[in-house]
Amino acid sequence: MSRPAQALGRRSLYLLPTREGLWFGATLFVLLLAAVNYGNGLAYAVTFLLAAFATLSSVVSQRNLLGLVVHEGLARPAFAGAAVGFRVVLANPTDTPRYGVTITAQQGPPTIVDLAAREQRAIEIPWATTRRGLVSAPAIRISSRYPFGLLRVFSRRIALEDPAIVYPRPAPFAPLPPGRAKDDRDAEAATLFAGGGGDFTGLAVYRPGENPRHIHWRAVAAGKGLLVKRFAGLAEREIWLTLDASPDPEEGLSRLCRQSLDAEKGGYRYGLSLGPSRIAPGAGPVHLERCLKSLALYDSAPR
Repeated sequence: MSRPAQALGRRSLYLLPTREGLWFGATLFVLLLAAVNYGNGLAYAVTFLLAAFATLSSVVSQRNLLGLVVHEGLARPAFAGAAVGFRVVLANPTDTPRYGVTITAQQGPPTIVDLAAREQRAIEIPWATTRRGLVSAPAIRISSRYPFGLLRVFSRRIALEDPAIVYPRPAPFAPLPPGRAKDDRDAEAATLFAGGGGDFTGLAVYRPGENPRHIHWRAVAAGKGLLVKRFAGLAEREIWLTLDASPDPEEGLSRLCRQSLDAEKGGYRYGLSLGPSRIAPGAGPVHLERCLKSLALYDSAPR
């Protein structure tokens, strides 16, 4: 589970001058020396006016982040070689807009957003991956240079807790194993899961594991219950995807990843066997995600 939301308080915010701010301070010092040396009242007035300007800037800069609430969202999975996405939700609970709020992680470019009054926005932090498995969540930092760029206000590092899942890289090609017609032990054995041919024979009650592509949504909207379309002419195929004893298990996992994607796209019922771990045949996005997650976490640990 994700950690609770964190609000940025005064004790968690720090203030440092930027490079521009240091040059501004040096200019003030030179102006002060000139005013003292020549006893020029106008020079004194300009110096103290600019000093008040910088002091006001520090107050506005801190208030720009003060009270912001940081939530951790669910990480977006990806295949090995692509970037996963760690999600952070920023919420502005006040009636004051926030400008130039910057989210920075250990790698990747910073993300800068503006938050209107009472606005909540989700930001995704891309994270490059090379291998399958779990990727530990990074620590992030919230900062801002608003309003004039003279000062940088930044928070303590906020550690995200939920890791992201990296699926194996799909093999370029992997033929599906031979399947068999499913024996339903009733009169409805002729069912088309490939969704492309055969003659429509009617509607039947949905059974767990059937392809959600064949759900008759009009019947659902009409309150007739969860019904699926039945087709005659082609029998449903059920296949098992098994990890063979190859010298390189990563190649086997990549093959199974490709086969899972192709089986789902083709509309088959497919099961997954990874040694002692077995996933019963099924179909649909939830089943596919379960299979891919099992492949990603096979003999894997967070890193």
